[in-house]
Amino acid sequence: MDEAYEVVTDVAEIARLNKQLATQLRKVLPYRESREITYPSNLHTGTVYFETSAGASVRAWSPRVAPGKLENFFLFADPGSTNRIEIEVQLTFPAGTYNRRAAGAFVRDGSGDIFVAHRGNLTKGTAGLPKAKVFREFAASVVEAADKPKSSRVILIAGLKAPDLADQLWEFAKQAREVATQLGEERNSDAGQSTGGAPSGGTGTGGLGKPRGAGAGGQPASPADRQMKLRAYFDEYSGEGHTKGHGGGKRTVEHGAVVRALELYLRNKGSSQKAQAIDLAIVATSRVDLFEVKTSARTTDVYTGVGQLLIHGECIKELLGLVVKRHLVLPGEPKASHGRAISGKANITVVTYQKKGSRYQFTGLN
Repeated sequence: MDEAYEVVTDVAEIARLNKQLATQLRKVLPYRESREITYPSNLHTGTVYFETSAGASVRAWSPRVAPGKLENFFLFADPGSTNRIEIEVQLTFPAGTYNRRAAGAFVRDGSGDIFVAHRGNLTKGTAGLPKAKVFREFAASVVEAADKPKSSRVILIAGLKAPDLADQLWEFAKQAREVATQLGEERNSDAGQSTGGAPSGGTGTGGLGKPRGAGAGGQPASPADRQMKLRAYFDEYSGEGHTKGHGGGKRTVEHGAVVRALELYLRNKGSSQKAQAIDLAIVATSRVDLFEVKTSARTTDVYTGVGQLLIHGECIKELLGLVVKRHLVLPGEPKASHGRAISGKANITVVTYQKKGSRYQFTGLN
């Protein structure tokens, strides 16, 4: 059964939850300074709370009450400096009157637990980035939530009462900046092509009369072309259906964290690709390693993961003309009989993960 998620829309409850968020953050950010904070369209002097009293690129947070909104700026900065601080990411919640324009949201899962979430509103420079592409990059953590009277896609970041709330918030801030930079570069590349500039490699559509994944003369396309085709496949697939989570808010947050850790571990093996339907694909010159992450080794999750790997793997193989190696990532070994079937006829490698402190360790990667 799909997990039900609901955005908190009552402004009084939003204000209460924002105070709870502030209380949690003040526990780990005790050092206070008055600093200038800058962002694309504004500059103001505000109170900044630092994790330590000295150092470089220290985690910091600045809350602010503005007309119609409750602002939370997440920062990396040097305590004691006079330099202006640039915002990494902001979580803004509506105040006074509810609206969906704010970047932040509080989301309740089917168990009643509250999660801090982001609506995908990221900018690079002064321009906003396409939400569909932002959600593509955070696909492992995206859920669809009731947002009366509509529904909204949001990125679950962390449980409001999670002991590692601060770690997850600043990890999201770092990833959000990386995503904004990447999408900003894509936007500039697309603009260059539309004005006659040099192409960045591949259109993702395939030439008329050529096999998919092939370049001029029917030869295999360059790695850049293949990556663009895979990205196009992701874009097309991500528009189908809706993501409602992975069995609860905590599991969804863990799912996103495992995918991020896996990508970080493997990124030097090839080009990292993600999608709404695909957790992670590492694209190299001669092969694609396809990963599906599940946060339990229950029979239903194993069945689902195997099916996703088989279907998505065939789609990618058809598009790219590359060998696809499939990997099912679980928190423990499946049943022995399932393990034999998975590694036998299905030809899927089982990878297990274990959390050690704030990090994940993987067994079975080759």
